[in-house]
Amino acid sequence: MLARKVFASSAFLTGSRFLGRGLDILAALVMARFLSPADFGVVTIGLAALMVLESFTELPVEDALLREKELLREDVNTAFTLSALRGLGVGALLCAAAVPLAMIYDDNRLILLICLLGIAPIARGLRSPMMVRFARDVNYKPAAMIDATCRTTSFVMAVAVAWYTESYLALVILSVTPAIIEMIATHVLAPYRPHFTLSKMRFILSFAGQVTISRVLATLSSEGDRFIVGGFVSKAALGFFSMGRSVATTASWSIAMPLLAVMYPGLAQIRHDPARFRRSYLRGQAMVVFAILPLSLALGVLADPLVRLALGEEWLPVVPVMQALSALNAAATFSMPAHSLGMATGQIRQMIWRELATLVVSIPAVTFGAIHYGLIGAVVGRLLAGLVHTGMSLQMVTRLSDIPITRQLINPWRSVLASAVFAAVLFIVSQTMPGGNWVELVTLLAVAGIAAGISYIAAHLALWKLAGTPGDSPEHFLIDLLQSVLRGGNAAPAQS
Repeated sequence: MLARKVFASSAFLTGSRFLGRGLDILAALVMARFLSPADFGVVTIGLAALMVLESFTELPVEDALLREKELLREDVNTAFTLSALRGLGVGALLCAAAVPLAMIYDDNRLILLICLLGIAPIARGLRSPMMVRFARDVNYKPAAMIDATCRTTSFVMAVAVAWYTESYLALVILSVTPAIIEMIATHVLAPYRPHFTLSKMRFILSFAGQVTISRVLATLSSEGDRFIVGGFVSKAALGFFSMGRSVATTASWSIAMPLLAVMYPGLAQIRHDPARFRRSYLRGQAMVVFAILPLSLALGVLADPLVRLALGEEWLPVVPVMQALSALNAAATFSMPAHSLGMATGQIRQMIWRELATLVVSIPAVTFGAIHYGLIGAVVGRLLAGLVHTGMSLQMVTRLSDIPITRQLINPWRSVLASAVFAAVLFIVSQTMPGGNWVELVTLLAVAGIAAGISYIAAHLALWKLAGTPGDSPEHFLIDLLQSVLRGGNAAPAQS
């Protein structure tokens, strides 16, 4: 059934993304031992420039192809042509911006760094468009294999370069290498002979253009604060801000993005059945909260010992950044699936208004905070913008699916209560155990993590039993999947 297919695909993709993001975090933590906060800050400027340019020119052609009932050759060729042209354009614009940015930030290292980063969008633009066939079948196992391979290879290369050279270019390798490997791998798994045409450009752009506008606004809101912190505070503060934000958000989004990615085609297939559509959305939301809420809380509660162990004393200003943004991520879990719902219904204008409102709040709030209160002020500004985004996302779901906000907040109640138990156990254990040296810190994190994890699972199952063991729940899917694996895949499929 569709629900089983969606969940199985999300499990594969979540595993690979979690591995990849974990390796990214580990690489950043390892390289923090060889590189300075200022090195991280200068690379962050280059990456922010890349992300802004990519968002301004982004053409989500695969999303447009996913919505069509039939995949035509001319559509695929046009999609590839647009992607290739866009990648070459972004690479050229990035190289052209290298010298001006180096002058603005008074750092000549940005010239080579930004030019090298320009390789990534070119490689991404040349990926095989035939990978969309797997996505249309809600089969993300090939994408998971590619992602795991890319992340593992780039991790090994980046850490080796950091250890041998102690150069900021190791961070560039961590960002560029996955795009190159992914381009090659997609053509191996989904062979495609390039054919350049723009015959279906109007059809592709009619959907992708609106999505691009939405993502441009989202990127300006999320990446603009990096320029503001670097410009009004210092490169070291930008390094703290970037590291705290990366650690606080990377782990949670590594789980969320695969779930949201498979929710989109799944919801698109049933968008003309309102009742089933609402059930599927609430099921997906419950799964997102179940998986991400405790992780976000853990990063906030254990921020201090994590930073002391992984980064060292010089990185302690990262702690309040992690704590604040982890709390924001915890609140955002309730509305994360709103993006998939908007894409599935084709109501992209709702997403555009949401991102515009967030941008209008974000830029002045972060700027005011950075100028008057430094790093912490910028973090508070980001929190305010994030809360606006979450609130508007909940309202968007109500408008597009007739699911009340109260229903969205109450739906994952078992995960909320179990996460409260989880966070309480983490806090109590972390406060009662010593953490003076690295051995004690490792012991503290291990004991707290195991105790809290057991508490979370036990509380969740107990609440599930009290609720009458509903089949339409994350617990049911996990148990059903485990039984299926143990029986060699012969378990009865879950109903959608």
